[in-house]
Amino acid sequence: MPEWIPVHVAACLVSVSARTLRRWIARGLPVYQSGPRAKLLVRVRDIEAFLTRKQARTPDLNKMVNEVMAQLRR
Repeated sequence: MPEWIPVHVAACLVSVSARTLRRWIARGLPVYQSGPRAKLLVRVRDIEAFLTRKQARTPDLNKMVNEVMAQLRR
């Protein structure tokens, strides 16, 4: 796979629409463009880094249940 890919290819790669990928760009995903009329290009490793930074934390359900149970005992 090439290091630089067009936005529509990057969108397909991560199973989102090109519109969603453009929103990610607006939120800080780096893009590269060689000139004002050139295609926007994205690096795969930049997408991976962006998604890792935006990854939601998995809630600790046991902790949540224990807190609720403790409140109910009071």
